[in-house]
Amino acid sequence: MPFIQKIAESAKQFGSRAKDFSGKAGDKARDLTKKSSELLEVTKMKHELRKMEKEMENNLAGIGALYYQQQTGRDSVEEELKRLIESTKELEIEMKDLEDQISSMQPVPPNCTDCGKELPEGGKYCSYCGKKITE
Repeated sequence: MPFIQKIAESAKQFGSRAKDFSGKAGDKARDLTKKSSELLEVTKMKHELRKMEKEMENNLAGIGALYYQQQTGRDSVEEELKRLIESTKELEIEMKDLEDQISSMQPVPPNCTDCGKELPEGGKYCSYCGKKITE
């Protein structure tokens, strides 16, 4: 009987460890899914930022062309010039907000307390000054 009890106890411990492992694996999977979602969101934001930068370039080129026309007296372009300038100002604000959002979503790597350089991920010592990294 003691042999069967030992086997039963071992099976119970194995089951408990398997349950703990599956819980930890589930947590890691959720973390990975969250990080993937955040990375996708940052990528979308960066794509939107590039579109805004292109629109900004087009606005500035248009402003330059309209200003030139205005200075040479060819056309009365004041309304269009004002519209483009306002649009460009709004774009600057939107771009700044988007850059701030992207910056806040990306992790900030730790810096060495001794030399101030960025620390390598998972390292035990600073790559620059050799100081031991404390957690």
